[in-house]
Amino acid sequence: MKSIIKFLFLGLILIFIIIGGIFIGYKSLISPVSNDTSLIEVDISDGSSLKSAARLLEEKNLIKNETAFLIYAKINSLENIRSGSYSLNKSQNVEEILQILNKGSKPIGIKITIPEGYEIRNIAEKLESAGITDFDSFISDTSNVDLYKSQYPYLNLPEVKSLEGFLFPDTYYISKEATNEQIIKMFLDRFSEVYEEQQLESKIQESGLNINEFITLASIVEREAVKKEERPIIAGIFYNRLSIQMPLQSCATVQYILKERKPVLSIADTKIDSPYNTYLIKGLPPAPIASPGLDAILATSNPQQTKFLYFVAKGDGGHEFSETYEQHLQAKKKYLGE
Repeated sequence: MKSIIKFLFLGLILIFIIIGGIFIGYKSLISPVSNDTSLIEVDISDGSSLKSAARLLEEKNLIKNETAFLIYAKINSLENIRSGSYSLNKSQNVEEILQILNKGSKPIGIKITIPEGYEIRNIAEKLESAGITDFDSFISDTSNVDLYKSQYPYLNLPEVKSLEGFLFPDTYYISKEATNEQIIKMFLDRFSEVYEEQQLESKIQESGLNINEFITLASIVEREAVKKEERPIIAGIFYNRLSIQMPLQSCATVQYILKERKPVLSIADTKIDSPYNTYLIKGLPPAPIASPGLDAILATSNPQQTKFLYFVAKGDGGHEFSETYEQHLQAKKKYLGE
């Protein structure tokens, strides 16, 4: 009997030691990283999750451990962080950082909203008009993909020659002193957040496409679809066409060549010799034609399964969908008078 009591007593001591060790380790992980009070700028984008913010803070060495940060936030009801630009330092502990992120900060810089479906040239025009950078230098710097490949692995495919499609559309606060590289990284960081939050890597693998092809298709869906509810249908139509090696015949890809959004393409337009002309080529163009938003990305990752192969604009933002070419011709006659 005494041996059992002794065994239980030793077991209890061991449990207390383990619990004490975990507690001490946890306290260490939520303590300041160092005594360094140098300010480090952190940008929390609109829609960022607590997890993505924690990952960013750990990358900038402002916290010791992402998991400990998330646990502390959960236990202390400090999960409602706010977007904005923050000046933090390594001498602040987890509680201090969370309190700051929950209170929010006054945005630093000029508010720039990049709409879904913008091309890089549109982004460059907007940044130039805001006095942040000039058009030509921004266009040039977005072509230097090699500069960003080590930090953003999804850019490592050899066919990725430009950042077109990867500058995620969102609202940003950008300082006039920011360099093109800093601005581009803001856009790519937001894309990375969406990529991880939506678990796109596994979804892209299921689609049978690589990341460049997937974002290319999503960019076409973005530019073709106006109504959110139609995007999965249109994505499904393009997958159907790809599966039977039928040209996508997307007006949006020809508009990308023309650099203008014509309401109706001419016959001559559809005959332009270009790898982006999906009236002539089979399959996808070589790269994205714009920056797709979250809705277009989700539609492309989860297309609606139908037998539709055709669609025609009805003039109200919506489309008439058809399974056969004969039905499509009737729809064109009805809505376009052809």
